[in-house]
Amino acid sequence: MTLIKKSILYLIILGFGVATFAQEITEEVEPTTSDSGIKIGAKIGYSLGNLSSKTENIYTEDFESISGIDFGFVFEFKLTELISMQTELNYTQRGGERNGLQPILSDELSDQLNMFFPFIGLPPITNENPLYATYDSKSELQYIEVPALVKFGWGNNFRFSVAVGPYVGILINANQVTGGTSQFYLNSDGTNPVFVPGPDGLPPFTVLPPASIEASTDIKNDLKTVNFGGTFAIGLSKKLNASSELFFDARASYGINAIQINDQYGESSIGGVIFSIGYAHKI
Repeated sequence: MTLIKKSILYLIILGFGVATFAQEITEEVEPTTSDSGIKIGAKIGYSLGNLSSKTENIYTEDFESISGIDFGFVFEFKLTELISMQTELNYTQRGGERNGLQPILSDELSDQLNMFFPFIGLPPITNENPLYATYDSKSELQYIEVPALVKFGWGNNFRFSVAVGPYVGILINANQVTGGTSQFYLNSDGTNPVFVPGPDGLPPFTVLPPASIEASTDIKNDLKTVNFGGTFAIGLSKKLNASSELFFDARASYGINAIQINDQYGESSIGGVIFSIGYAHKI
């Protein structure tokens, strides 16, 4: 089980525990005077983004989580003492990284190397017939996300909450960053290195020397602009006075649709776990 899936499971379990505990507390205290109103707030937090593969594909397998930041604005509309609607406007960082032996896209190789392979009797290097190298690869994605949450809350001075609902994300930036120096291999096991011939294409053959794989590539046009998903959150707020509060929010989100335009390079969904602290004011 991946770290993201474990975190989502822990948040769900913790959410039910918090809700039960909060309900027991509120049953022991006197009810407060009900009020209606709107809260606006701002928050900032730490995000742990993840790319998970929907299909078996050499370009999308085995990505691990990366950390980032998340900040935005919160708008809460109270319906009853128990239920409110909450929408947000958030900037969030998503993505994943994979380090070690992995395929390398043909457009990241030099034209000279691609021309060289037919010369020594090997097929041209393409994305369907890739070379492999040992390097670091990181997908850095930035989204504007707008969730629409149904929020359930218990308590007064300290208020516990559980929220759930869909979100829509708009991709604003996407980069693929690679780094490292490596030999090139013809197979995914790294046991068949690329050899180069001697003068005039004759033996002796020698192993192709390691080469740099340092690059930063804009991949925004390769990804879908809109992403849809779901969010589950738990929270705790503390009143500062009659109209303002501090709050803590922990949530997990998961994208429903694959983010790639061309499924030739696999199908991935984005997700993440976010921990935020913020301030809200009743208007």
